[in-house]
Amino acid sequence: MKHTYKIEKRNQRIDEFLKEEGLSSKYIKDIKMNGDIQVNGVHKTVRYHLQVGDLLELFPPKEESTVTPVYIPLDIVYEDEWLLVLNKQKDLPCIPTRSHPTYTLANGLKYYFESQQMDCAIHLVNRLDKETAGLMVIAKDRYIHDMFNKTISHMYRVYQAHVFGSVNEGEIDLPIYKVDKQMKRIIDEKGQSSQTLYKCLETKDNISLVQFVLKTGRTHQIRVHMSAIGHPLIGDSLYGDVQGDFDLTSVEVEFVHPITKELMNFKRHI
Repeated sequence: MKHTYKIEKRNQRIDEFLKEEGLSSKYIKDIKMNGDIQVNGVHKTVRYHLQVGDLLELFPPKEESTVTPVYIPLDIVYEDEWLLVLNKQKDLPCIPTRSHPTYTLANGLKYYFESQQMDCAIHLVNRLDKETAGLMVIAKDRYIHDMFNKTISHMYRVYQAHVFGSVNEGEIDLPIYKVDKQMKRIIDEKGQSSQTLYKCLETKDNISLVQFVLKTGRTHQIRVHMSAIGHPLIGDSLYGDVQGDFDLTSVEVEFVHPITKELMNFKRHI
């Protein structure tokens, strides 16, 4: 997919401009080595100095994928030529692993793109655990994914789940650490800074429906944090008690579209 810029600054190198736009050094190098960079229709190196009015065009290399296409019903709530937003079903892994080599969201997306004759790659902007359902944003190529990485901290993400006990509201600010190759995360000073806002929506029979807003996006963040304060999620066998039905759900995402700059908001009613 070609990407175009109309230059409004003068005397700036192409590589410096692209880094400001959010592209990683690795991706810029990949375009330089395996794709093409043109200014006003003429090939240029990344050292070329752009001038006001120049038309910069990027021709990224074709992305190869070893993911096997598998038909999996997808609940797509929004789609354009750059990205899509979908509702992931519960108990569907996002990417292939040894335990789940073919029945994953990535396999379903590969089948969907091929069935629509779209030459798209699979880049998950926000990844959900296998057990977690709800809204996800998918970039259709590496360029769009890099644009999202520049602003991912500004993506507004809201979740809901039932937890044990009666809670009020507050913020959990505890570092999350991954021990060696274990799946389970722990609270440890060696871990990454992690912040979760939580608010109780209702409590019944010592079980609370809680809304969470993520300020960071660590693996298992909500599950680790709520277990750490004594209110594990219902049905969470890894961090709490297996009783009940695990129902962590991504219910809202909001972000600035990386191309159109439009504020996009999507809500899932549960």
